[in-house]
Amino acid sequence: MSKVLVNFVQDRSGSMASCWDETLSGFKKFVEDLREKGPKDGVEYLLSLTTFDTLVESPIMAKPIAEVDTGELAKHGPRGCTALYDAVGATIENTSANDRGAEKIICVVVTDGYENSSREWTKDRLHKTVDAKLNLGNWTFVYLGTQPETWAEAGAIGVGAGSISTYQPEMARAAYAFTSEALHSLASSPMAGSRNLFQDHAKADDAAAAGMKVTPIVPCPDPKAASVPKAPHLSWRKTVGSASNG
Repeated sequence: MSKVLVNFVQDRSGSMASCWDETLSGFKKFVEDLREKGPKDGVEYLLSLTTFDTLVESPIMAKPIAEVDTGELAKHGPRGCTALYDAVGATIENTSANDRGAEKIICVVVTDGYENSSREWTKDRLHKTVDAKLNLGNWTFVYLGTQPETWAEAGAIGVGAGSISTYQPEMARAAYAFTSEALHSLASSPMAGSRNLFQDHAKADDAAAAGMKVTPIVPCPDPKAASVPKAPHLSWRKTVGSASNG
């Protein structure tokens, strides 16, 4: 049985208030899905939860997923600003200090906005740290955002384009379930890690059904150009009954 540590980094800034109930439902679904699938596929999951607004807190640290309270996130409601860099940086530091012998480490970052209040971590420092962890081969970073600039924001801290997606806040439960499915596909596979989780372990039709967009739209540099701007091609894992999304 392989041991996999999942770090869930959840934005709880004030702007999350309008979709908080759906977010709570999504987190519960995420935990329940992994709890159910792990034993069936030989995966021992550990879960850490980092919440962030102006401050960063770590209410769950590398706990066996069977012992995780799925209602824990409800104790950390929306408030404050968005110390995104500090949250991801603290999560990496905490995990590096105590990974509980995990063979694979997967960090899922969810935010509805932009970095605006970190005091300890800078974008450049975080990018170098994320890149160093990815180079180890057994770390994976996933980023879910709600803004058109999500790919630029996530890419600026080192997350691979194939591991980035936008989601609709009112469909957070579906988006979190989609993410857990892709995550479990990696966790139960021979692969130690991935720079492109959604590209390698997800289906295009499932992404669309979950209200998610996994291919970035690049604005045309020439406003007078007649052609429609095309997104960089990301090849999906080919499966029976699903089309490749580019």
